[in-house]
Amino acid sequence: MIPEIVKNFLLTQKQGSGFFCLSLNKNHHIVQCYGEPQLLGLKEPNKNIPIFEFLPILITESFTTDFKIPFYNISEEFVCNIYFITQPLCNYLILIDRSEIFQITQKYQQFAHDDNITKNKFKRIAEQLEKTQDKLKQSNNEKATLIAMLSHELGTPLTSILGYSELMLNNATDPKKGIEIIHRNANYLQHLIENTLMFGKTEAGGQQIQFENVSANSLFKDLAASMLPAAQNKNLVLRIADDFDVEETLNIDLTRTKQILINLLNNAIKYTEFGSVELQFSNNASHYIFSIIDTGLGVAKELQSTIFNPWERIKENTESGSGIGLFISRKLTHAIGGKIQLKSSSKENGSVFQLILPVQKMPSGKIVISDDEYEKAKNKSILIIDDDYDILILIEALLQSSGLKIFTTTDYPKARRILDQEKIDIILTDYNLGTITASSFITELKDAHIDLPILLMSAMPSDTIKASYLRLGFKDVISKPLNRKKLLKVLLSYL
Repeated sequence: MIPEIVKNFLLTQKQGSGFFCLSLNKNHHIVQCYGEPQLLGLKEPNKNIPIFEFLPILITESFTTDFKIPFYNISEEFVCNIYFITQPLCNYLILIDRSEIFQITQKYQQFAHDDNITKNKFKRIAEQLEKTQDKLKQSNNEKATLIAMLSHELGTPLTSILGYSELMLNNATDPKKGIEIIHRNANYLQHLIENTLMFGKTEAGGQQIQFENVSANSLFKDLAASMLPAAQNKNLVLRIADDFDVEETLNIDLTRTKQILINLLNNAIKYTEFGSVELQFSNNASHYIFSIIDTGLGVAKELQSTIFNPWERIKENTESGSGIGLFISRKLTHAIGGKIQLKSSSKENGSVFQLILPVQKMPSGKIVISDDEYEKAKNKSILIIDDDYDILILIEALLQSSGLKIFTTTDYPKARRILDQEKIDIILTDYNLGTITASSFITELKDAHIDLPILLMSAMPSDTIKASYLRLGFKDVISKPLNRKKLLKVLLSYL
């Protein structure tokens, strides 16, 4: 029986067929299905699986309010509208076929010529198309902004990675130095991509801020290494906190703080033709203050109030750019509880931008693994499952010094054979392995009365997704990319 609220909704959509409805519990797992999925080119999903396994596009949705995703290619031949309706006891996801409307939109111009339609009919269809396009633009506006941000920010770390890779291939630089720089920029790049993809959740409080103890000297040294080539290319003097003589530990969100400072330094170098760019640092009991001072052309008074808006650029300068760096910086600054401002600017004296961050309580120090913890690994074994062979080799190398006996495999059938033949104490697995998921594997082990701690690796473990994984029976969820000490600490805690 189709629920009454779904019937009423279909009536308002003038839809009697060509729909498929899913009821979801409050954990966003599929409870019941209604309608005929084959009419949309789909197979009916298994019950009790997370909805984002059936429709991966929904993984970024919060499911807190009603929403609509128009004209989604649900399969090769079908396009549908996706509607989410919240209810007190359960929620509903309704897919309605819109393939015909979409095809009409695609073929509109050909119809206009072939049928020699009248001007009035052309106007009505054009107006309808414009309304549809506006809705599509509105629903995709945030994602388009994120893509623009990502495109803008990838340049600096990619330049370092590609440049030093080429130098190392040609034996033109010290390998250790090259690897250090590539590793640092790859790590920054990974965090940058994560932050940008999660950017839409900033204002809703969806971003997880990660404060950590950071050496001020180390931060300024990294900034200098990143920015010096651009400054030297323009024959500018670059001074970073008086050449790293700040013997202090900062408690900051390193990734976002570094991203903001690189944006500000990039802009300063871009808009400075002669003289210098300088980063000064000071602090008091409540705030860290980073000041970026340049001798550039300055910001015109009429632009100073809008300089942090997206797409704003200083038109007197010939440098290319998307005009979105300061917009990103302001958003990230607000996300970590700070303030960013243009303190002063003029054509005579250049500009002074400031990043002001609150002083946070210092967290505990570095991850330390005691001898007693390493003792737990003696005569213990671990089974690692991942369909990416390179990842298996990496994890095996990361755990080589742990004392664990390591077994690896790329599929679950072989994992079952290893479990039958070897004494395994703990399992570390990826979630998606081809057509099989780790949740199916957990169910299989439970049915076989095999009770082992199973830890899941995930590239994007938001709080909601992590909670759903834990409910499935995983003992813990470990974020990718993997950190050796963090991985070891977690594994040893379950032995």
